[in-house]
Amino acid sequence: MLIANAEFSSLLRGVLQFISYMGLAIFAENVILARALGVTRLMKLVPDHKAQVWDFSLPLILVMGFSAPLGWATHNLLFPWLRNYLPAWLPVSALRPLIYLTCGVLAMAVTWLILWILPRKHRQACRSQLTLAGCSTAVLGTLLICANQNYTMLQSIAFGVGSALGYVFIIFIVREGRRRLRSKDVPAIFQGLPSSLIYIGILSLAIYGLVGHAVVL
Repeated sequence: MLIANAEFSSLLRGVLQFISYMGLAIFAENVILARALGVTRLMKLVPDHKAQVWDFSLPLILVMGFSAPLGWATHNLLFPWLRNYLPAWLPVSALRPLIYLTCGVLAMAVTWLILWILPRKHRQACRSQLTLAGCSTAVLGTLLICANQNYTMLQSIAFGVGSALGYVFIIFIVREGRRRLRSKDVPAIFQGLPSSLIYIGILSLAIYGLVGHAVVL
C-alpha cells in the first residue's frame, strides 16, 4: 500500500510539474512576448485571412513537441560525447545552432508522417504550412532556452509544447487586437503593421509587469 501511494505521489508530482512548465511557457516565458521569437511569421500570418490558423498551429505544436526531447538528448548525450573528439579550436557551442536545426528538421520529418492520419484536405493544408512552422525561430529559440536552463526531458517537452501553445494563443490575441485597431479613430499612419507592433509591445510590458523583471548591473 505504501509503495502504491509513493508511486501515485510521484506520478502526481510529474503531472503537476509538466503542467506548471507548460503554463510557464505559455504565459510568463511566452516565445513572442518574452523572447520576441517568431514575430516575423506572426506578422505575416495575422493579416492573411485566407490562411487557417490551425493549419499552421498544428504542425508547429507537433514540431516543437518532437524537437524538445531531441534537443535534450543532444545537450545531455551528444555534446558530452563530441567534446572528446572535437579539436581545441572548435568548441561544442559553435555547433549548437546547426545541431539544433537538425533536430528541428528531424521533428519536421516525423510530423510529416504523422499528418497522414488527417483527412486529405486538412493534411495538404497542414503540410503546406509545415516548412514555415518548422523553420520558425521559435523552434530553435525554445531548444536553446531548454539547454541553457538545463531542463530535464520531461521539463523540455512541457516547455516545448507550452511554447507552441503560447504562440497559438498570441496569434488569436493579435488577430483580435488587429481587428479592433481598424477603427477610424486610429491615425492612418499607425494602421496595419505599426499598430500591431505597438499592441504586441504593450502586451509584452504587461507580461513583464506581472512576472517581474530584474536589471543585472
